[in-house]
Amino acid sequence: MSAYFQRVTETAIADVQHAAAGQRNQTLNKAAFALGRHAHLTGANVDTAIFALNTAAEAIGLPKHEIMATVGSGFKRGAENPKTLDETDLPFQPSELDRLIGRLAADGLMARDDEQRAEKVQKARMAWERGVAINKDTHDAVRPALRYLNGRNIAAKSAVGVARFSPDVYGGPAIIFPATDTSGEITGIQAVLIDENGKKREHNGISKYSRGVIANSAMVIASDRESAPIVICEGPEDALSISQAAGGAATVICTFGKAGMATYVPPRASDVTICADPDLDIERVADALNYDGSIRVSVVRFVDIDAQTKDANDYLREHGVEALRNALAAAKPVAEQRAQEVREGFRGPTPFDMWDGAALPPRKWVYGRHYLHSFVSVLASAGGVGKTSMISVEALAICTGRPLLGEEVHEQAKVWVMNLEDPLEEMQRRFIAAMQHHNVKRGEVEGRLFLDAGRDFQAKFVTQTRDGVVINDALIEYMRERIEAEGIGVVIIDPWVGAIDINENDNTAMNKAVAAVRQIADETGASIVLVHHIRKGNGDEATIDSVRGAGSLIGAARAARIINKVSEEDMMRLGVQGEDARGIFRVDDGKANLAPPAAVAVYRKMTGVQIGNGEWVGVAEVFKMPDLFDGVTTRDTMRVQQAVGKAAQDDDPCRQSVQARNWVGHTVGAVLGIDTQDKAGKGRVAAMVRKWVETDVLRVEITEDRAKGREVQIVVVGQWITGDEAGR
Repeated sequence: MSAYFQRVTETAIADVQHAAAGQRNQTLNKAAFALGRHAHLTGANVDTAIFALNTAAEAIGLPKHEIMATVGSGFKRGAENPKTLDETDLPFQPSELDRLIGRLAADGLMARDDEQRAEKVQKARMAWERGVAINKDTHDAVRPALRYLNGRNIAAKSAVGVARFSPDVYGGPAIIFPATDTSGEITGIQAVLIDENGKKREHNGISKYSRGVIANSAMVIASDRESAPIVICEGPEDALSISQAAGGAATVICTFGKAGMATYVPPRASDVTICADPDLDIERVADALNYDGSIRVSVVRFVDIDAQTKDANDYLREHGVEALRNALAAAKPVAEQRAQEVREGFRGPTPFDMWDGAALPPRKWVYGRHYLHSFVSVLASAGGVGKTSMISVEALAICTGRPLLGEEVHEQAKVWVMNLEDPLEEMQRRFIAAMQHHNVKRGEVEGRLFLDAGRDFQAKFVTQTRDGVVINDALIEYMRERIEAEGIGVVIIDPWVGAIDINENDNTAMNKAVAAVRQIADETGASIVLVHHIRKGNGDEATIDSVRGAGSLIGAARAARIINKVSEEDMMRLGVQGEDARGIFRVDDGKANLAPPAAVAVYRKMTGVQIGNGEWVGVAEVFKMPDLFDGVTTRDTMRVQQAVGKAAQDDDPCRQSVQARNWVGHTVGAVLGIDTQDKAGKGRVAAMVRKWVETDVLRVEITEDRAKGREVQIVVVGQWITGDEAGR
């Protein structure tokens, strides 16, 4: 089991290392919780894991005191809810867990949160005690709460003994709900802010506030009988609605959000029904609830019954108590629900009846074999190589219909570039410089190019919260409307990480993020390009596997390109000389699902362009590798063979090693008049030799160096060039 714990540790640390801004503390808490759940496994090296977690958290900028408090809280909650696996040790006993946490706290790896937790809990309990109970004797005092409940079709008696009213929470009335631990003690409260008329109000843009400790606690509306089935929901209003419909026949659990559903621990062999909001990951929650295989987990999704509703309270308001009761009674086992979704979403098998390939419409390529209508494409590289400049020139090419970088523009189209990193002025500099360098006139672009900068607006397609991944439906709808209104054919989002607020390594979250932009592509027919980063390597060339984050991003793309910077030294080895060897990068097809891979490498070069304000801006342009054999005739090649052959006859054969005194390149250089002491000349000759060996003009053999007593590689003549071939 030590290997299993190690995998859990590696995943937890990776999550922290790639935590999105604004979610770092939450991610650290989840990581510590995961370690705690598995800390009892045989061979688990808890000390090393917690130390590594601290190191990762410090690396992303969290302060030490915050790290210790968060790790202490998350680890303790996880250890109190152990994951049950085959062949594991028993979970920690309370005294053992206390000693472990005490030792780790003494080592400075976590903080005991007993005092902090106790203070939070005490404040929550005081707020609860100050609240006014809701019953028939307090109707006048709690009237705003009654109006709120009535407006949601919840009977006042459902809140008796469950909720309380407070006349002053953040400047006005509130209805408050208790969160209790497994012993029934209040640990926190959630306050729903309302006004005197029972309508929701906001404070600092938020209508619900929590105090105390909500995590690992829940609001419990107990049944009037033992071993009653359990119904789990996210919100307190849903819980009151379900309790009203169940009439005491079920224990209702409100977890105050999605995260609590996965950490709630039901009694063994219990019957649990999940009331699932549309975006709940049902399978993940069901798996967590059925921790030992004895729990029967069913699910009801109200949106499947009525698309205009999303939760129990919505359904109650639309259809009444009896309908809600029937919906709960009709809850399906999770496996059956999943099977139904598959059946409804798939209508195969469908007989194949298309026999005429000419009758099929061709794919609607926009640019090269990279941008395709209704599909998502990816371009990835390390920072500072030239991808943003290249994408800018490609945008101009599509706007003008001109192959500015030598690649075919299949369809002239309008382009919307959303740069979520740079200010608008920087984008304008790039496009002005690119237009100037590539001789693009204003009239070719005006009205066809749209630029927006991330410094001026926020465009987050998805956000990952403690309740899961939230899709920004309003942004999707806005973009769909604007793309269709302006007739835009290509949308470029640069960088993709600026458009998401999720853990990049979370495949589920990344799937939802890409699905959001794919929905826009599907509905508008636009080609959407995501410009992304690659992971930092150890000097190795980037491949499709180097793209940062979850693999589901590349899995969803229909075309993907990877950019690699080419060093001056490497270019000189390929025969590129002097200034020409600088600022060159290579663009590779990383994945071309709908087109054949490029037959040859595509190179681009960054060149400096001075714009009207005197500043210099880098612009991408076409770079073609020079012909190694420019000026070298077949007769010259025959002369090289003769020189190599003579060296072998003189018992001093040319060596393959460039370090050797008689390296074959020196012989080639002498014949062709190329200075092999010059780096560029040496690189060109070395490349020529490699090509000649590939084509059997020259041949590498192994012979014995008698003087040194070892085998060495020499270069001899391969297939001799004839006089006729040389034009004699």
